[in-house]
Amino acid sequence: MRARELSLPTPGAGLAPPPTMGPILEQGYRTTAGAMRVATRWPRLRIAVGRLVPWRLRLSRGGYFRDGIDRSVCRAIHRAAARGTLYSFAPPPPLTLVAHGQGQWAADEYRFRSPFVSHIAERNQAYVRHFRCGARRRPLVIVNPGPTAFAAVPERHFLGCLLAAGLDVAIPIAPGFRQRCGAGDHRGGWAATVGAALSAMVQLVHDNVAVEAWARGCGYRTVAVSGIELGGTVAAVLAATTARFDAAIAVLAGAHPGRLWLPPRVPGRAVNRRALERAGLRHARTLVRLFDPVAPVRLPPPRLRERCALVGLRFDTLVPAGDVRDLAVHWRVAPLWLGCSHDELPRRAGELAAIITRVTLQAAA
Repeated sequence: MRARELSLPTPGAGLAPPPTMGPILEQGYRTTAGAMRVATRWPRLRIAVGRLVPWRLRLSRGGYFRDGIDRSVCRAIHRAAARGTLYSFAPPPPLTLVAHGQGQWAADEYRFRSPFVSHIAERNQAYVRHFRCGARRRPLVIVNPGPTAFAAVPERHFLGCLLAAGLDVAIPIAPGFRQRCGAGDHRGGWAATVGAALSAMVQLVHDNVAVEAWARGCGYRTVAVSGIELGGTVAAVLAATTARFDAAIAVLAGAHPGRLWLPPRVPGRAVNRRALERAGLRHARTLVRLFDPVAPVRLPPPRLRERCALVGLRFDTLVPAGDVRDLAVHWRVAPLWLGCSHDELPRRAGELAAIITRVTLQAAA
């Protein structure tokens, strides 16, 4: 009898070989039947393994959060927030001049030790670029650029508009970019992991306070803070946690940054998909809760609301208008709208610079 003429039973039927089968075919039959039996049990095995793997990783050496949520840094931030010490700003460190700029778009670059020490060593050495026009101390605006479409704009038209309007500009280098980029930083620098993103935002808040103290020591009487995208959230957190700044202009700052990582935000989900995979997050409420310490809607509204401004985009999908309205209601201010989407923002750089200039000069008057 040839092998192709055998009629094998179904996996659920009896698995005894036919009596007419020879020894070699009998062994092959048992091997095939065993494979079929394992295949029928695979879905249940897969489900069991899927349930056990997260706990195996949590208990293994290095921990489940080692390259993902970064349990230690997240716990430290949340515990400090619960004690009310997360935004108790330490005495500012000294700034050291490391590069003297020459030319129209060159800037003096300063280096200092970040007051908030991150779990990524390369991010703890902070840098700020200082643009000024002339020796006279004019109002200074600290601009925190975002990680995506608008990141390179302050170097050109936007920065030129601010300088031409009579403002000096300081741009802190965000953790995860340029000199502050660690070996594990990927996809825009700040979004290597969920824990890295959270600590980067907290760190940038403390860095801005250090730059403000340095600016006062240099003779600036008016210091305003602004930011775009995640930099806008940093400006919103500063407006709610300190009265050091004379004005705060938050651009594209939503009520809660944790929502940026969730559907139906297709652009945000695409940007942060790998970071979420590394974090292993399965529940949206866990993700939102992790970002509570840097959520402007979770913090009290600014005491000087007349010196604060919220700028939103009417047709944006990354930070929808509804998120900006939620924060505006919390702050009890009227939002300022630009009729464009996220990708079109660089073309509205002049209009955005005019808003920042107006609010800053009003605070200086």
